[in-house]
Amino acid sequence: MTTYIIINSFITFLMLSICAYLFYWHKTNQEKKDKKNRKKKTSQLNWKIYFLLILSFIFVFFAFISPFIFTRPPINEDFDFSQTGQIGDTIGGLMNPFIALAGVIVTGLAFYIQYRANLQQRELFELEQKESKDQLQEQINNQNQQNKLQQFESQFYEMLRLHRENINEMKINGYDFDETENTLKRFEKITEGRKSFVVMKTEFECILSLYSKDHKLDKSGFQKCYNLFFSGLDAYAKSNQDEIILIELFKKARRNHEKPVQQEITTNKDRKEFLPNVQLYFNYKPFSGHSQRLGHYFRHLFLTVKSIANSTIVTDYEERMKYLRILRAQLSNHEQILLFYNWLSEYGDDWENEVNAFFTEYCMVHNLWYQILFDDKYISDQVNYLRTKKVQLRIGKMFEIDPN
Repeated sequence: MTTYIIINSFITFLMLSICAYLFYWHKTNQEKKDKKNRKKKTSQLNWKIYFLLILSFIFVFFAFISPFIFTRPPINEDFDFSQTGQIGDTIGGLMNPFIALAGVIVTGLAFYIQYRANLQQRELFELEQKESKDQLQEQINNQNQQNKLQQFESQFYEMLRLHRENINEMKINGYDFDETENTLKRFEKITEGRKSFVVMKTEFECILSLYSKDHKLDKSGFQKCYNLFFSGLDAYAKSNQDEIILIELFKKARRNHEKPVQQEITTNKDRKEFLPNVQLYFNYKPFSGHSQRLGHYFRHLFLTVKSIANSTIVTDYEERMKYLRILRAQLSNHEQILLFYNWLSEYGDDWENEVNAFFTEYCMVHNLWYQILFDDKYISDQVNYLRTKKVQLRIGKMFEIDPN
């Protein structure tokens, strides 16, 4: 009996060792396979099922060979089964436990496989539901994005329309002179629309000419000239009472413009100021200020550009440039020149600074004819600054007229 217990214990230990090894080996391989393809995991039988199926097969196989094994002549009295009763009872008694165990295992596997199938079906259903929900959410997001884009475009074209209206409504009431019977006859004249920018450019460059006669044009001087141009001579005189000589110079130029000497003028194109090379080719009271015209114009233009360049709806650079090119196409050459002068005076510093790069990156003065700007080193240096400033988004040259 002792020998039987020892042999049985050894066989049991051996079987458990083999099962433990098979478990470790299969688990390691399964983890490797799971890393390569986790999608197949739910459709494959795991190691436990394989193990139980093999164990059931062993039990069934052992049930058939157990009568032969246990009815053999004993090699030891501990294995003597001759006293087990009738041979049929012996065979039945020996086979039934193993078959019953195999049946229990297989039945349990059947339930388990059905459970796995139901679980997999549930997972597939939940996956389909999630995919359907994701598709619906994606459609909603696309529709929302499309709606936002339509709203953005509607707002853009509305601002574009208002920009045109601002230009069409721009008027400068003035006068002109005509020689009739050796006398100068004054008559009323109105400058409207885009022509206003032409004469405003001429007036501002006239101010630069008068200032640079006795002063070096630098940053401070340019700001003074633009302040006079933008606010008007009267407002400038109040805030700069110490510049008496300069103020008197502009007042004299105004008087000569309003009451020219007949010998000095035959047509408006011949009108010259009392200083050489200073021409006043505009038909309204000089140095009256343009803040009521340009203030609103530049604010609206800046807001339009900023809403495109900083848009959270249109984030692609080329897409933004598509809208900005449409806007820039509405700007005449003289509008871009005055826009450049506005930035240079620091009235419009936000057009190009450390935060915004609406000139260099977004090319809002791409069509600037810098060859017809006021001829001065300070201005040409600022043009060159824009040309050579490092950019990240823009591809191509800064100005349209730059050589390739």
